[in-house]
Formats: sequence, C-alpha cells, structure tokens
Amino acid sequence: MKKLFLAVSAVLFSLTLTFAQEVNPEEKAKATVTEWTETLQLTPEQQTQIYTIVLEHKKSKLALKSDSTVADDAKATQIEALTADLDKKVSEILTDEQKPLYVKIVEARAAKKTQLPEPKVQ
Repeated sequence: MKKLFLAVSAVLFSLTLTFAQEVNPEEKAKATVTEWTETLQLTPEQQTQIYTIVLEHKKSKLALKSDSTVADDAKATQIEALTADLDKKVSEILTDEQKPLYVKIVEARAAKKTQLPEPKVQ
C-alpha cells in the first residue's frame, strides 16, 4: 500500500511539473531524481551524484533550446549528444542490479519521443 501511495504521489508530482509554465532546471532535476529514486531504489549517495549530473544536463539543454542562433536540426543533434552523455554518466553510478531498470527508463523515454501526436478533432 505504501509503494502504491508513493507511486501515485510521484505521478501526480510529475504531472504537476509537466503543466507548470516555467519550471527551472533545479525543479526538473529534483523531479527526475525523485522519480528515479522510486524506480531504481537509489541510495542517498547515488541521489546526490545523479542530481548533480541531471542538473548539469537540464541546464545545458535549457541553454541550448534558448539559443536562437543554432538551427533546429543542430539543436536536436546536440540534445541527443547531451542525453547520451547523461545516460553514460548515470550508468557509471548505478549498481549491476539497477542498470537493467535504467535501460527501461531510457527505452520509455525513447518510445515517448517517437510517438506521433494524435490528430486533433475539430
């Protein structure tokens, strides 16, 4: 029951952040680490290390998205490189038991990214 409550709380917290207008990188990093802590059972030391990595990633991604001098396709390529670097750094911190669970997170992120938007009904 406790796990169910925590899972529902994490989902609601994530949805709240999703609909926020201007969420800063610190809040996004905290939300990500909170979600990953539930899924991966991160230790407090891992949480601290991963928070630092995720925060750096979020700040870099935000700066890149804000840069109007870079073409969209170049931004996409650079964001992919940032994400690959994030995944590499996070994987180095995880235990052998946590790595398969993180692979599922990465796969879910990729699946979400490739989903086509639903056509709007008028």
